[in-house]
Amino acid sequence: MHFEILVEGHTEHIALTSFLMPKIIGDYSKPHTWKIHKHRGIGCLPEDKTTLPNKHDRTLLHNLPSKLRAYGKSMNDENIVVILVDLDNRTDCIAFKNELLSLLNYCEHKPKLLVRIAIEELEAWYLGDREAIISAFPKANQKVLDQYKQDSQVGTWEVLAEAVHPNGLSKLINEHGKRSLLIMEEKKKWTIAIAPHMNVDNNLSPSFCCFRDGLRKFANIS
Repeated sequence: MHFEILVEGHTEHIALTSFLMPKIIGDYSKPHTWKIHKHRGIGCLPEDKTTLPNKHDRTLLHNLPSKLRAYGKSMNDENIVVILVDLDNRTDCIAFKNELLSLLNYCEHKPKLLVRIAIEELEAWYLGDREAIISAFPKANQKVLDQYKQDSQVGTWEVLAEAVHPNGLSKLINEHGKRSLLIMEEKKKWTIAIAPHMNVDNNLSPSFCCFRDGLRKFANIS
């Protein structure tokens, strides 16, 4: 099976390409293959799902209807499109998933499609493996980790920052600002530090397990 995986940005690309995909479905081309496509954020679905996307908008959702139509024309039964997005502050995961699945209605030829949503953000997957966090950050704040409720919408990256950044979240924000590109660089550092230690078969994040099990089902891995 070949997986075409669409993700929001560079952090997800690093996590999947370098660390998680081989752990989930095995080494590349033995026998499964994949390609990870990063975008410039999640964006919004276009109002008209049938039009060509704005070439200046490289966000995932804006380009998704057009990409699904293109995949439908070119893919066979041994290919599947996987969409991985964050739930962020949306309140209904099922409604969001169904909205994305409904885009197949605009495809003359429908590709195989798997939609998976990280709740609330990708950092929830790291928080689902405390041993991996401690291996990467031996001085991580255990109290913060104890207080986190898995896959809750509480500002997940902020929770991880509070746990692993020296002097906590407030220090990080004072250094970089809350929405700066430097925060994204910190997230990449967490990915590179934590993901190599993750045990994909023993993760407490339900959204990670759904992602893992969805891939394995199509790869026929029990």
